[in-house]
Amino acid sequence: MAACLALFSIAQAQAQTSVPAEAPADAAVQSLPAVTVTGQAEQDGTTENTGTYQPGVSSTATKLKLTSRETPQTITTITRQQMDDAAMTSVDDAVKAASGVFFSDRGSNGGAYYSRGFELQTQFDGMAAPGGISAWNRAPQVDSAFIDRVEVLQGASGLLTGAGEPGGTINLVRKRPTNTFQAQAEVQLGSWNGRRVVGDISSPLTKSGSVRGRLVAVADNSDSFVDYIFRNRRAIYGIVEADLTSSTLLSASVQYQADKGRNYFGAPFASDGSDAGTPRSAFYNDANQSVDKSYTIYTLGVTQQLQNNWELKATYSRQQTENEINNYSYLSGRLNAATGGGMNLNRMRRFDRDTSTDAVDVYASGPFHLAGRKHELAVGMNGSIYRDKYSGSGYPPATAIDNIYEFNPGALGSVAAGGTPYEGNDKTTSLGIYGVARWSLTDDLKLITGLRVSNFQVRDTLTGNVAPKETGVITPYAGLIYNINQQYSVYASYSDIFNPQTSKSADGSVLKPVVGANYEVGIKGELLNKTLNVSAALFRLEQSNLGVEDTSVDPDPANICGGTCYTSAGKVISQGVDLGVNGQVGRNLNLAAGYTYTTARYASGPENGTRYATDQPRHSLRISADYRLPGTNWAFGGQVAATSSAYKTGGSGPTAWTIRNSAMVLVGLNARYNITPKTQVSLVVSNLTDRRYRHLEGVNYSTFGEPRKFMVNLRHMF
Repeated sequence: MAACLALFSIAQAQAQTSVPAEAPADAAVQSLPAVTVTGQAEQDGTTENTGTYQPGVSSTATKLKLTSRETPQTITTITRQQMDDAAMTSVDDAVKAASGVFFSDRGSNGGAYYSRGFELQTQFDGMAAPGGISAWNRAPQVDSAFIDRVEVLQGASGLLTGAGEPGGTINLVRKRPTNTFQAQAEVQLGSWNGRRVVGDISSPLTKSGSVRGRLVAVADNSDSFVDYIFRNRRAIYGIVEADLTSSTLLSASVQYQADKGRNYFGAPFASDGSDAGTPRSAFYNDANQSVDKSYTIYTLGVTQQLQNNWELKATYSRQQTENEINNYSYLSGRLNAATGGGMNLNRMRRFDRDTSTDAVDVYASGPFHLAGRKHELAVGMNGSIYRDKYSGSGYPPATAIDNIYEFNPGALGSVAAGGTPYEGNDKTTSLGIYGVARWSLTDDLKLITGLRVSNFQVRDTLTGNVAPKETGVITPYAGLIYNINQQYSVYASYSDIFNPQTSKSADGSVLKPVVGANYEVGIKGELLNKTLNVSAALFRLEQSNLGVEDTSVDPDPANICGGTCYTSAGKVISQGVDLGVNGQVGRNLNLAAGYTYTTARYASGPENGTRYATDQPRHSLRISADYRLPGTNWAFGGQVAATSSAYKTGGSGPTAWTIRNSAMVLVGLNARYNITPKTQVSLVVSNLTDRRYRHLEGVNYSTFGEPRKFMVNLRHMF
């Protein structure tokens, strides 16, 4: 906060030249001004201060700055206004607001996101972030205070990401300095002793405005609906932009966040997967556990304006995470719901995990003329080197739990000596060159074609082994968009992505990479004077070349495969429909709504015809709305998240189990009142009906969904 005050004092020196005139009194009385997309928003997609749920341009799909209507794929943007209205304090909250995105909560292991049956990649400002948002004990849950918008591109996105899963890409676009002074302070109180303070200040740092800076600081402490659980957060983000010349922009930023607390993996189901009646507040881990997670992101970029409206942009990012867990523990076994017995607590004195990513992206983009028409082109290279280093002290014999219903986490004592220490250290290198062009075939018909050539390898730095490794993998992209009229466009597109394998075939060769190919057709519109986006899409995603055991070769450690041989015979088909509405309906209503239906099944192999990813619901509905009462200081809104039933199975024969979630609807409400034109207070309630539900991780542990939660937020703009 001291840093915020320092920047504030610098900004005050420019106040006479940088503070804009105040809005008319009648406009200021509204909770938010009427939506007016600024010039900056039109150029780079910034959503801050637009007051709308409507996205601007995005380059997440192709590097070309395209509107949603011009992008031949399903893309959803959660804007700054939508995050503020629902008091979203983490990026996880924002991504969950996107229809068709499924969130898997893994407790201490963080969360993972899926779309159309497959996992999503993550980026910061278009830069690869292989460590993800918060998954697999790599980093804390990313705070939303630093984020301008969250863009979710669904379907295979290999053109710009290279190797990965075909679910799509989550791109976290961070706030940038503003040309004029602005600042705000925010205080939030919430259920389970939640206390949050945010300071955000942005201003020119020189009289001419050629140097601009922004600083965001966060302090956020909270307990949990689960006993013993807490999380204390400290975070800061600073960015400076400088116009070195009239055509050269230099930017540098640092983002740091540290979360300290205690977490857990959840509660057990009964041995057959039925509800064992465990309370949501019960803690089934070691009360002496402590979790320290942090990340730091350093980013340096330069943008050079060239002749003929061309632009050259080069960005380097260094991402580091540190994760330390003392008294790590998790449940195993099968619960006898009648006696409370059958469960064990596996404990380890210490687990450490450090990761680092060096990412680079260099590209040039601009228009060119051919055959009497104007087209657009982007060519570049990007990639990352990701290092994942982890170690554990080893597990001594597990502690048997006599009765889970009488479990006392505080009576466990110290972790016993013993166990075999283990460690790992992997280095993943992903690098590619790409080119994409937007061809203007006619005034109303555009063709987008793209191609990427990628190299990828994983190296075990402890043993020197390299596997998997792929060289010269080609990833194509194509999209055709036709403007029916000034409001509607129809499109068809193809995109894919590859994922290397390590399994071998009977001839000793490594299997070809798994390929996820996305076929999509749809219609998009810009209505109500282009303040409201609507879309409808049909998609089919085929994941092929999946490794399937080759039964013609007997498993043998001495054979050419080193055990079991495989063939590239497996295939999964996911298909469905996406519907979306985002933007402003009339002057006072913001609306973001989406419905997704997805059905996924195995199309070949031993599981041919059976359902794939059964823990992901087939139907998903998301609605967020905010209505400003005309002529008053009040605004009211809410959120709806509805999903169909889902289940997960395991075991076989008498040990088989099935855990389930029935269809459910989660409702949230929010109300906001402007005390003065610059001060507002809001109340947000999530899970209004206090719906009890579980995330489906496994039969021995799965987390509960968050119960009803209240948040009161006070925000003042300087």
